[in-house]
Amino acid sequence: MLHRFLAAVALLAMLGCPTEQAPAPEDTCDASGGREHWALTSLEFVRLNDDGTSDGFDLDNNVSATGGFGGCGVGDMVSVDGREGIDNAMGRLLPVLETTEFVGVEEIFAELVSTGELILIAEIAGAEDFANDECVTVAMRRAAGEPLFDTSGAIMPDQTMDLDQSFQGAEIPNVPIVDSSVEARPFQVVLPISFLDANFDLTVYGGAVRYDVAEDGTLSGVFAGGLDIAWLIQLTRETGINDEIGELLESVMGSAADLAPDETGACTQLSVTLKFSAVPIYVFEDALE
Repeated sequence: MLHRFLAAVALLAMLGCPTEQAPAPEDTCDASGGREHWALTSLEFVRLNDDGTSDGFDLDNNVSATGGFGGCGVGDMVSVDGREGIDNAMGRLLPVLETTEFVGVEEIFAELVSTGELILIAEIAGAEDFANDECVTVAMRRAAGEPLFDTSGAIMPDQTMDLDQSFQGAEIPNVPIVDSSVEARPFQVVLPISFLDANFDLTVYGGAVRYDVAEDGTLSGVFAGGLDIAWLIQLTRETGINDEIGELLESVMGSAADLAPDETGACTQLSVTLKFSAVPIYVFEDALE
């Protein structure tokens, strides 16, 4: 049960309501075009490639070296296209975590999507050209109701969905599309979580998202952010996890923390990156008002 909750938390944490939006530039660009939407159909953790590279973002604007001063001595990764400073500590931890109750979390993500329990909606507004555009707004929202599935159990494209008005999605204006790809940050969130008889307020810091628009109209991308280590450790203690496994989780998460150093220099957050795919859908117009 714990690994199911942690999986849902890791997902939802990055997609809640932003507590503080980045200020818009003084000379804002025109993003008055229509809105396009996609429903997420898959979601999984970003692992390290065999050569140690990783997709993701430089969340702390710091290229950290193993044993160095930045990132609490946790070395950053390099992307396949050569970008340095990629923060994805969870990707390095996955081989260890998957020997514990954390195993199977990707199957849980798939179950949340396949049952319609959690349908996330990616949005790009104001795009005149999905190849290159100087200014668009990107958002992540949540659908309400049950989606339509095809005979294979996959979410059907081109269907119309309603939005969950109780879910205040993240929205970032005034960002460009470059070579069919758009990046936006920050996704600074505080998300209330209810689990059994307990209520939690989970804060995720410094989030970032990237949407890649394919020629066939589908969407793929990644999103990332920092999870608070103290909160995660407290959670393992309060949910009655096996003591031996709990100690292992505390040890590996604490040693892998790579973001937000405190006054003593110890990092307090663990970077995590997930990738997704999505199919085009429509959203009821009144849901956007």
